[in-house]
Amino acid sequence: MIKCGVAQTDITPYLGSDIPGQTYNRISSGVKDPLYAKAVVFDDGNKRIASVVLDAIIIGTETVQNIREKASKLCGIDPAAIMVSATHTHTGGPVGDLYKSKKDPAYLEFLSQRAAHAVFMADQNLRNVKIGAAYGYDDTIGFNRRYRMKDGTFRTNPPVMSPDLDRPLGPTDPQVAVVRIDDENDRPLAVLSSYACHLDVVGGTEYSADYPGAIARTVSKVLGDSVISIFYTGTCGNINHINFEQKKGIPSSKGRPYSDYMGRVLAYEIIKTREKIITSDQACVNYASTTLRLDTRKPDPEAVKKAYEVLKNDPEGKRFIELELVRYYENPKEYLDAELQVLSVGDWAIAGFPGEIFVEFGLEVKKHSPFKVTVAAELTNGSFGYIPVREAFEQGGYEPSLTSYTCAGPESGYRMTETLISLLKNL
Repeated sequence: MIKCGVAQTDITPYLGSDIPGQTYNRISSGVKDPLYAKAVVFDDGNKRIASVVLDAIIIGTETVQNIREKASKLCGIDPAAIMVSATHTHTGGPVGDLYKSKKDPAYLEFLSQRAAHAVFMADQNLRNVKIGAAYGYDDTIGFNRRYRMKDGTFRTNPPVMSPDLDRPLGPTDPQVAVVRIDDENDRPLAVLSSYACHLDVVGGTEYSADYPGAIARTVSKVLGDSVISIFYTGTCGNINHINFEQKKGIPSSKGRPYSDYMGRVLAYEIIKTREKIITSDQACVNYASTTLRLDTRKPDPEAVKKAYEVLKNDPEGKRFIELELVRYYENPKEYLDAELQVLSVGDWAIAGFPGEIFVEFGLEVKKHSPFKVTVAAELTNGSFGYIPVREAFEQGGYEPSLTSYTCAGPESGYRMTETLISLLKNL
């Protein structure tokens, strides 16, 4: 019989901390809703695996290793069997040097301890369970944010309902992955879910888990306060909540009310899908990972020269693309070592990408996965910035801009995708 345990710990930082996620710096002034580290552990009697998801904009590789080491020391789970993911909330703590926001080493140590404690508590809570997985569907929440305009140019986040819009440059992923976990008496224990859409809805200077927080609140109201909702952000490097053409769904907005709306819509789909899942008390767990050495891009000398000229007339550093290009030029990276990891439980699996991945790559992994349900989770075990498709580098726009955060080569996403598919097939 398969065993499972779940737990969560509060990782809300102190007020006055940087809030990363915008090109300008924000200082936290309050808490709209708490931030959590949420962990799930599975044990089939032969192997144990763990997954911990953080309400954070990114997670660095050093912090991932710190969490793994601390968790393994507490409960003995193989560090290689522990997956660490970030939701990408844009109203979280100071976890990285992003534009003008700076990471806080003290907070990262606190975060690591609390995440490890969540894994330990989940491991202590292991019990016999019944599990199952299925896909739901919603195409009214996530929209491709890269557009071709009628004049032949390309834009990221163009004006809503502009008469100059031609067509989106790529697809979306409307699937809502749902994993149902009940105790042996069929009482709800946890719900795991995934959907591909950026978490930059709430905004402001108060901490918030964004729409996954609203999912969790709705799930608790329906299934019980003790039920833990764990959300994996799908591959949404080019997907957000802005309804540019308003062909379906409602007009999009910003702020907590719209984030709550998104969370409720997804939660209702998650709950509906969960109710129809047939569970089993038998499942084997497995895990695998490998590290890819990725090429990086080299700055164009002419572009660097122009950036320096622009910044001479920008003492406040508002031209963030030029500023970031110069930063990368002055501190280049020769290569990136990216970890690709997969976990499986019975007929469903999680494939982890370390970056903000374009949706096309997640769709490809799910298409070729041998599992009934596959979660393609971004920002897992590290973050190497945006990972666009090849044509995006030619089209331009925000995501492929060369910065100290985003510098992986054009083939990176394809290599990651091929590797994850191979790992899944070999589990």
